[in-house]
Amino acid sequence: MSGGTYLVVDVGTTKVCALVGELKGSEQWVTGIGVVPSSGLKKGTIVNLEEATSSIKQAIEKALSQAKQTPQVVLASIAGSHVKTWAGMGVVVLKNREVTPEDVDEVIQAAQSIDLPQDQMILHVIPQEFVVDNLRGIQQPIGMSGVRLEAHVQLITAQRSQVQNLLRCFENLGIEVSAVLYQGLASAEAVLTPEEKDLGVLIIDLGGGTTDFAVIQEDVLKYVGTIPVGGENLTNDLAIGLRTTKTEAERIKIEKGVCLRELVEEQEEVEVPGVGARPSRRISRRVLAEILELRMREILELIDQNVSKNVDKSLLTGGAVLTGGSALLPGLIYLTDQILDLPTRIGYPVKLKGLGEEINHPQFATAVGMLVYAFQNYPIEETKKSKGKGFLQKLKDFIKGF
Repeated sequence: MSGGTYLVVDVGTTKVCALVGELKGSEQWVTGIGVVPSSGLKKGTIVNLEEATSSIKQAIEKALSQAKQTPQVVLASIAGSHVKTWAGMGVVVLKNREVTPEDVDEVIQAAQSIDLPQDQMILHVIPQEFVVDNLRGIQQPIGMSGVRLEAHVQLITAQRSQVQNLLRCFENLGIEVSAVLYQGLASAEAVLTPEEKDLGVLIIDLGGGTTDFAVIQEDVLKYVGTIPVGGENLTNDLAIGLRTTKTEAERIKIEKGVCLRELVEEQEEVEVPGVGARPSRRISRRVLAEILELRMREILELIDQNVSKNVDKSLLTGGAVLTGGSALLPGLIYLTDQILDLPTRIGYPVKLKGLGEEINHPQFATAVGMLVYAFQNYPIEETKKSKGKGFLQKLKDFIKGF
């Protein structure tokens, strides 16, 4: 593996997380972290370009000030219900010869030629299997002989305007983005074991504005989906149900939240600050649990309906893995196990060297996964390293005039 410096920016509804990473030999290091509250996004969608740009700038600035390095590769994340999956199939005629790397490229390109809606653009092309003549289930066809090569792929697409708005935020900072990565794919990269990927697993990423989920089996991504409901909805429900501010509702959710009423003793109480000059009140913690359980049940039931309709759930012998900011809610493992009928665990991101300990939390799974993905898929050559020299200066110039 070659060296070089990478910058990944997870642009979420509630937070923007920027990580700077470096390959030192075969070791993956985190050398800079920047996390700031997110502005200008709603349910994974940019609704205010200036505010979103400002949040991204602050996160990048923090991460680069720690790393003191110039990145050559920059990845940004995207999520939202506009992200879709499509099946594609391509064919190349071999005429009784061996399959070459060029044939594989050509057949994958052919598999992308499907009739997509005008407003969708392709983010990822995930090969599912290759078929040489009538032999199915081939993962690597190069060197095999035959008359006909066929490729079956999954295409992950996003709304073109959403991708363009995201890239515009980085362009405003003078930053060229190497790739836009779907958040659910990145989270899977960070928290799943090789055994789970092989057996068949459902990963659920509970973000602030959306909940992304993906099915991976035989080490191949089979299906992805997004529900426009997330941790923000839990907070809003609490604010309304407890008649308090969103700030206090968020604090209560983190400190006292539980999404299974059976876990709460009858006599347990929670102090809820009033709004404005109104006095605080004490309420049963079971009321809190009932509000959170209702919303989490809704999220999990929507996932179950979606997955059951598109995937054979009996093949998910690796179970379910929960990650994202709300994954640590007490009672959630049991609730997921019960509703999805899958053995469930919490997904902590893979540990990287350097500042990796600081981000060993499910809420950073997407950012860590993006960095791992960048290390694996974007090798940096010496020529590319020299291209990044103006990056810091551009950013500094922009920040001065912001």
